[in-house]
Amino acid sequence: MRSLGYIYLALQSIRAHMLRSVLAVTGIVIGIAAVLIVVAVAEGARAEISRQINSLGSNLLLVQPGAQNAQGVRQQAGTVLSLTTTDALALAREVPDVVIAAPFVGGQKTVIARDLNWSTLVAGVTPEFFEARGWRIAEGQLFNQDQVASVAKIAVIGRTIARELFRGGDPLGRFIRIDRTSYVVVGVLAEKGQDFTGRDQDDVIFIPLSSARIFATGRSQANPDAVHTILVKTDSAQSMTTVGGAIADVLRQRHRIMGHKDDDFRIQNLIQIAQTRDRTYRQFTLLVSALAGISLLVGGIGVMNIMLVSVSERFNEIGIRLAFGARPQDIRRQFLLEAVLLCTIGGLLGLIVGYACARVVPSALGWPIEFNEGMALIAIACSSLVGTIFGLLPAERAARLDPAVILRSV
Repeated sequence: MRSLGYIYLALQSIRAHMLRSVLAVTGIVIGIAAVLIVVAVAEGARAEISRQINSLGSNLLLVQPGAQNAQGVRQQAGTVLSLTTTDALALAREVPDVVIAAPFVGGQKTVIARDLNWSTLVAGVTPEFFEARGWRIAEGQLFNQDQVASVAKIAVIGRTIARELFRGGDPLGRFIRIDRTSYVVVGVLAEKGQDFTGRDQDDVIFIPLSSARIFATGRSQANPDAVHTILVKTDSAQSMTTVGGAIADVLRQRHRIMGHKDDDFRIQNLIQIAQTRDRTYRQFTLLVSALAGISLLVGGIGVMNIMLVSVSERFNEIGIRLAFGARPQDIRRQFLLEAVLLCTIGGLLGLIVGYACARVVPSALGWPIEFNEGMALIAIACSSLVGTIFGLLPAERAARLDPAVILRSV
């Protein structure tokens, strides 16, 4: 019998026992929908993390003050500012693969523009910082090295600041007040969005490093040249590990750290931090996907049970077909195809249900989602595979029936 004939018989059987067929595919629908939702949310989160990694800038190392001992007590990292502007210059000069070493000072400040105020990060940087982070200007211009040297009272603001303090108006040429000092806005940065920690990267004001030290963030009395962070950009991702070791060697020498004494600084690879977060999320996604796969397995067992009941109910049909010349392999193919068809229909319905739920529920919760054609093909393939695996036993049982025994019992 041709394949179309088997499909026709399978469809006739499914239609003749509609309630039983619906019960059989319910588990498959739930399983496929659950797997699809989990994968869509996971892919959306992975794409969002990738976007956030790209927004940080490429090949970046973060050098920060480390924990230190003061009067026999271990101080929290960053309590003592052990890094300086001259350290940044030394790193750019002495470490071959360092492209940029940008010093940074900053702190949370309340900023005022006319009758509006906003608490935000005020960062004192050099022009190299924008290049290292890949910041692009949307309006106006960035400040240059001459303006840093002249302690210019100018500011470049993020999109969030422009929205909250100027409410749709043009911020260029307008003044903002930080503590007791006013700064004129000369540029608005292009939008970056959240980073992998959830912080809004557009909620920031950049001012020249020299101006920040004097007017905004304050100058360290112990070390006027101190900075909070040095952002290091390397020439390639492959050289980051090597550069990290070279930075440590240079800073230990400059800070006169001998022998086995602890470093007074710490070096972080921003991409590795984000990738570690991504790996953790992948493991969690794998666990949830496994739980969703269990529901698909339960659905396959349900299909097998329904098919076994179908074999018992259709003894007469099987006996008559065998008596009129049907071969055992014909019976086997018919029941196996019926199981596969049931599961494939369930997979298609699960695809529709999963797509609808993944569009509505995660969107309502603010979760990123992402679909692709491969996910749909995998869902259908999985449902067909489940039908094949769990349809083998009923099909084999139907094929092994003895027509003589069946007809004598009629």
